Parts: sequence; structure tokens; C-alpha cells
Amino acid sequence: MEDQSAVFEAVARYFSLLGEPTRLRILHSICQEEKCVSDIITHTGATQTNVSRHLGVMYQAGMLSRRRDGNQIYYSVADAVFIELCRAVCQQMSTRHANISATKESFDDFLEQTKDIAEPVAQASL
Repeated sequence: MEDQSAVFEAVARYFSLLGEPTRLRILHSICQEEKCVSDIITHTGATQTNVSRHLGVMYQAGMLSRRRDGNQIYYSVADAVFIELCRAVCQQMSTRHANISATKESFDDFLEQTKDIAEPVAQASL
């Protein structure tokens, strides 16, 4: 039981890294190729301070690797599991969002198509 608790704690820390939208944007930014900090800032639209803080947290957790080239520090994803996990969850959320949007659109269309029927009925019941 004690071993399980340690595993669950480690998994919770692992997932907590992905619980911040800026970290997900950073991960998305560098999932195909390494990028320097200024490119990550440009791609994410976040401030330099915010990006640097999140990069530090992600690096310390072992999610990212980094290398220095002159004045630039380049970051890349150290653990491909993070990329696959993020892709899977993002695809699921995207599909879910599309389904919800389609359902709402269909319902809005239905309301629009039936308003000529619904308005006289509503007025008649007054």
C-alpha cells in the first residue's frame, strides 16, 4: 500500500505539470522541434517572465531538456510520453467541443425553423 501511495503521488505531480494552459502551449510549441526561449515566447504569446518560470518548472520536473548555444537556450521535450498524452487529451477535448458545438448549432437551427410554429402557440396560450 505504501508503494502505491508513492506511485500515486508521482502520477499526480506528473499530471499537475499538464494542468496549466501556458505549459500546454509551451509543450505544443516545442513538440516537433526544439526552440529557443524567444521563439517559444513568440509562439505562445506569453510574457518572457511567465515562459521562463514555466520552462524552469518543466525542466526541473524532467519534462524538458535544454542546451545552450551561445546566448540562447534551446528547449525540447525530454519525455515523448508527454507529447502523446497531450495529443490524446487534446484530440478528445477537440472532438468533444466539436460535438457540443454541432449539437448547439443543430438545436439553434431547430429553434429557428420552428419559431413560426412556436410563437403563435405561445401567444395563443396567453
